[in-house]
Amino acid sequence: MSIRTVHHRSLAALFVGAASIVALSLAPSITRTAGADPVRWDVPREGALPASARSFVITDPNNAVVMVEPMGTGALAGHVQFRAGFAVRRAQRGSGCRSQWLEIEERAWVCGDRGELSANAPSAPNPIAATEEALPWPYAFTGRDDVRAYKTEAAALSLSESPADFELWEANWGFAVDSLSGAGDARVLRTRSGFFVRRRDAYRANPTSFEGGAFRQLEGADRGIPFGWVSLGATRVYAGPSETGPSEPLLRLSPIRVFEVRGSGRRPMARIGQDRWARADHLRWIAPEPPPSRVDLARRERWIDVDVATQTLIAYEGAEPVYATMVSTGGERSPTQPGVFRIWGRYIAHTMDNTESAHLPNHFRLGDVPYVQFFDDDRGLHGVYWHDQFGTPRSHGCVNLSPRDARWLFRFAAGQLRPGWISRAMADGEGTIVRVRGRFRHR
Repeated sequence: MSIRTVHHRSLAALFVGAASIVALSLAPSITRTAGADPVRWDVPREGALPASARSFVITDPNNAVVMVEPMGTGALAGHVQFRAGFAVRRAQRGSGCRSQWLEIEERAWVCGDRGELSANAPSAPNPIAATEEALPWPYAFTGRDDVRAYKTEAAALSLSESPADFELWEANWGFAVDSLSGAGDARVLRTRSGFFVRRRDAYRANPTSFEGGAFRQLEGADRGIPFGWVSLGATRVYAGPSETGPSEPLLRLSPIRVFEVRGSGRRPMARIGQDRWARADHLRWIAPEPPPSRVDLARRERWIDVDVATQTLIAYEGAEPVYATMVSTGGERSPTQPGVFRIWGRYIAHTMDNTESAHLPNHFRLGDVPYVQFFDDDRGLHGVYWHDQFGTPRSHGCVNLSPRDARWLFRFAAGQLRPGWISRAMADGEGTIVRVRGRFRHR
């Protein structure tokens, strides 16, 4: 059987009408052509490194942990990605590593067991600056229960029946797609986590095109007039402040301005234009509030404000709002807790699931969730590729963002990822402040 491999930049062709799927590899493209990499060495258990070793290349497909000190326990600095190559400052023996720990940056140590020394110069991509696409990879979902996720390409292509060769995945588990192998009915998707799923057992993700924008641009010339978006479908526009008379539909996620609100109780009406009224509870508009006392206004410290009541988010520089959008927070069962926090961990992608809860009849798993910034234990800001219900609570406590909004905030917040890094742990006091306020009222 002839096998062909199609890499990220051609993956949109996997799906009919897949215009919303984007493709980008965060791993450098490495081909072992003759003479390209003449020498590689294992990292010695102790002693000096080879004088001609110019870099340390990560060969562990699961990436590599970076520690603040040369030991397996202690403070985490972050993670570096598979195939990235780094200059080595020094080597040192330490616990938790059979070979030596290698310092690739100040207070950043990688175990030599996770890669090998190379005569090549250091080479590592910048995962954020490399793309203007909304998502870092194309995404797909399993189409039914008991989909076989094979551990090797050969097992997937041969439809191995051995239970040792596959895991069983439930319906609608999401994953990022790394490449395509095979041809015709035997096409196989390689996931970013290293499994292989038959193309016929998956369907494409259709990420939202919604995004917020620069605060002043959205506000326009009408300073002080609230702006926002339509959050619910079946919203209609009336000529007066009541749901009577002729009406026309107003598309969900459409931008709006709110000039006044009339009425009280369950169904107040908002005027969104000349003789144009809509139910206020179908709309979400931006409502800035003074910053918390922890924000350093004098140096225009960057911070993020999440309003659960209006399901909106504003990014600030000091007291000035610079970006605004609509979000989806946790609901009544899994609320996004109010408070003032700091981002403690930043991940270009992070898998979220409940598969360890064996007592549950069904599980969810969303692989490679993009642009994750944790601020309250396991609650964080992150992009979503599985819904566009912004303006309505529906998360498990996190703050869901459109891919474009999540990418913008990832670039905005403190602690930018350096080339080759896919996550970074923030030291105390370094992370960007996130304030969560308000409570959503279901009507």
